[in-house]
Amino acid sequence: MYPTTENRMFILAINIIIIIVAADVVQCGIPWKAEKHKGTEKKHERLLNQTHEYGPKIRAIFLGDSITEGWLYNGHKVWEQFYKTCNAFNYGIGGDRTEHVLWRIENGEFDNIQPSVIVLMIGTNNIHCNTATDIAKGIKVILNELQTKMNRSKILLLSVFPRGGDIMDKNVAAINRIIQNYHDNSHVFYLDVTNSFEHSRGKVVDELYIEDHLHLTEKGYEMWNKVMENEFFQLLNQ
Repeated sequence: MYPTTENRMFILAINIIIIIVAADVVQCGIPWKAEKHKGTEKKHERLLNQTHEYGPKIRAIFLGDSITEGWLYNGHKVWEQFYKTCNAFNYGIGGDRTEHVLWRIENGEFDNIQPSVIVLMIGTNNIHCNTATDIAKGIKVILNELQTKMNRSKILLLSVFPRGGDIMDKNVAAINRIIQNYHDNSHVFYLDVTNSFEHSRGKVVDELYIEDHLHLTEKGYEMWNKVMENEFFQLLNQ
């Protein structure tokens, strides 16, 4: 089956982001220190406007990188059916690392809102730059900042998705072993999606990923929803 025009556009956009990020590898940041993501100013402005416009109507936030942003592309059918209808809003920006999410938190994207649920999945773009321990520290600081900013919100923290390849997935697994301990069953709720996206360590389920084994197909977003749906809506309706 040939890729749809929508899929080709998404893949092209992601490839451009990858080229930009690859060119910036030598300038890797510190995962727990806020840093502006150069080149994403228009997206940041759009998200500021989104927060300002919808404010009290925002019941859920999806926060992360291009995998989260992809809900609006390859995942749009699932998004429209399950999440848009409950006033969930997407705050994914392609190429974001933990330090970029921290910068966004500190620079107005979540001011004066109190969503019921924040879905957080971040860290995969740090893997080429930082150790698992440092990435996990960055995620912890994000959690702290989110709780300070939106103290009534429940945070659904997702594991970093598997990417295929022994070395890559060893790093992913190392991050997840640390961040699973952030679950407190009160404010932070950890959900490990790993087993649904890989056959075994280093071997992802191909139909759930596009060719790069990083970004998801429509079936990938269907699986994400299947794994997360029950817990998400329980937290949303508490």
